[in-house]
Amino acid sequence: MKFLVIGEPCIDMIYKAEGEVKKSYGGILYSIIALAVIARKDDVILPVINIGEDEFDNIKEVLLKYPNIDISGLYKMPHPTRRVNLYFNLYNSGKRAKFEQIHLPTYTIKYEQIEKFLTDIDSILVNNITGYDISLEDLKKIRSNFKGYMHMDIHNLVMKTNADGYREHTNLPKWREWCSNADTIQMNEYEIQSMPGEKKNEYEVIEEILLNPSSNVKAVIVTKGKIGASGYTKKEKKYGNEVFTDLDKIDVSSIENPRYKDSTGCGDVFAAALTFDYTKNRDFKKSLHFANRLASYKTSLEGIDELYKLK
Repeated sequence: MKFLVIGEPCIDMIYKAEGEVKKSYGGILYSIIALAVIARKDDVILPVINIGEDEFDNIKEVLLKYPNIDISGLYKMPHPTRRVNLYFNLYNSGKRAKFEQIHLPTYTIKYEQIEKFLTDIDSILVNNITGYDISLEDLKKIRSNFKGYMHMDIHNLVMKTNADGYREHTNLPKWREWCSNADTIQMNEYEIQSMPGEKKNEYEVIEEILLNPSSNVKAVIVTKGKIGASGYTKKEKKYGNEVFTDLDKIDVSSIENPRYKDSTGCGDVFAAALTFDYTKNRDFKKSLHFANRLASYKTSLEGIDELYKLK
């Protein structure tokens, strides 16, 4: 099978409490490499991504380490690769415990860059790493012209970057449209709270997504860190003589990891694992457990260089 991945890579500059500074490649690379590692030998992972010219060759070299990654969808852009400064546990420095300072995204992926690949793709993973990875209009074009399985992580669609580099949650205009153009939708507990721009609880938001008669969304996943994840699907129910469609909820607990190192990229691994397993089996409950298990294990791995252990 062939998996197409949309998102943006970045350079993570990690400032640790003891003063060490570490450069690491991140962003969509977590999802791409996780897919490559857990996939079968005859599966193909096709990232369609824009990369700044300063890091194009380096990121290309990273991806070529995995023989099942097809690099024909890499585009070199005349713009620096996005950088994210991550500060951890700097309680006496005047910075937040985890502070992200980011540079502008490279360039939004256009439908024309994707169109030629759609004829022989089985599944698409859209992971909104920057919030500018793809436009709503082009997402709709993909959905209209691709009938295979699509999974989308809302991710940073609900983040805005202030002038000082801080990111904070904000509402997502046209959120119902964004959440109507994939088969399964993923978001975390903070994203689902801020997305509507009006006070709604988790159930109300998901009800509007899944029970929307003009939407073909099959499931919504809310990841909750140490708590685990909740998966929602539609289910026909009966009360007396009345038959109606309602939500069905599956809760899975995270697997406690005694070898915890880093939670960076856990949601990206979750998205990759769910996309892979659901494409193969079309069993949402099984895929939810599989994705949760791999995301929990990812906390024992640091950076993309250790993702090979997901195998």
